[in-house]
Amino acid sequence: MTKIEIKFFNFIKKHLLFISFIFITLLGLVLRYFGLGFNSGDFNVFLNLWWSQIEKSGLEVLAKQIGNYNIPYQIIIFILTRLPIDALLGYKMLSVCFDVVLSLSSALLVFELTGRKKKFLALITYMITFCSLTVVLNSAFWAQCDSIYVSFIILAIYFLIKDKTIPSYIMLGVALAFKLQVIFILPFFFFYYVLTRKTSILHFLIIPAVDIIMCLPALLFGRNPMDIFNVYHDQTNNVTQMYLNIPNFYAFMCDYNDANMYSLLKIFSIFLTLTVLSIVLILMIHKGTDLTNRRMLIMTAVWTVFTTLMLLSSMHERYGYLLDILVIIYAIVYKKNIWVAVVCNLVSLRGYCYYLFNLYQVLDLKWASLFYIATYVYVTFTFIKDILSESNSKKINKTEKLIEA
Repeated sequence: MTKIEIKFFNFIKKHLLFISFIFITLLGLVLRYFGLGFNSGDFNVFLNLWWSQIEKSGLEVLAKQIGNYNIPYQIIIFILTRLPIDALLGYKMLSVCFDVVLSLSSALLVFELTGRKKKFLALITYMITFCSLTVVLNSAFWAQCDSIYVSFIILAIYFLIKDKTIPSYIMLGVALAFKLQVIFILPFFFFYYVLTRKTSILHFLIIPAVDIIMCLPALLFGRNPMDIFNVYHDQTNNVTQMYLNIPNFYAFMCDYNDANMYSLLKIFSIFLTLTVLSIVLILMIHKGTDLTNRRMLIMTAVWTVFTTLMLLSSMHERYGYLLDILVIIYAIVYKKNIWVAVVCNLVSLRGYCYYLFNLYQVLDLKWASLFYIATYVYVTFTFIKDILSESNSKKINKTEKLIEA
């Protein structure tokens, strides 16, 4: 082997992680390239129209609501319309950029959970997240922006683990400024507040405060301050179906989509969700569950998000996005229940194929519901078992310490 070859391979070995990172990024971008010209139904009916309305107007357009996304997203789209790009590329370019942010955030969280010792696992996390088919389809094909709010939720969990409470809640506020789906993770943060007593109830006020601050540019141009909250109120009132292509309990139990009874059923779903969450929280308080334990913390995040998806009404197929990322992180870090991550992501992929490509025969919704419900039941059983076993192990440890003393 020549000296040049030796230097080349030594360089590769020394910078292997960085080179792998570049290669993975390029691979992910190639996957996205094939979707850049794809027009989804949402783009044709909604997104393209919103872009056109914003593009034809001046700064005064920020004073009124265009579409049903929150104000910060509309501000970003306003900026993009001033660039020499078309609507399709503009939406997708923004989302792909946040695909990178999401993947890096997930890798950072894994790096922290593994004690900042396993850079390779962080790289694997980046690869799996950035090249995940649902992540690719969401941004490059669907032109949706779920990677934005999920990126900030992952960062919120990261800062929470590092005991940086204010940055954590700021990240939640940024997430809320883009999507109402931040409510999926709020029960977890409430659990953390109650069980660790390391945060204050006042920290939750940071979330809407950040949302308001991010909307200030539009308010300066005359936007009604109530629009900050009305946009999400309108979103929840525009849907009158118990489920929208998501295989949760309601999809399996009934085909009921009667608008006349929806309000009552919606209240029931909220009550049911709060009841289940409360029962488990009470159990965790009784058993003295330690949420400073990082494995239990991530497991709690997985279970609370899964529970909201399964029990709340009007869930879309895309709403499993956060859960899909969390179960990937859990499987990589703890090397347990890898099949749960596989099933959750495949179920989400089924919904994407159904909507984007009209692949109705990939897997019937009822069958997908069976798999999803069975997975949720298993996760719940495992979670409850961990709560009880953790309590027992803590008692054993205390006994052993007394004996040693």
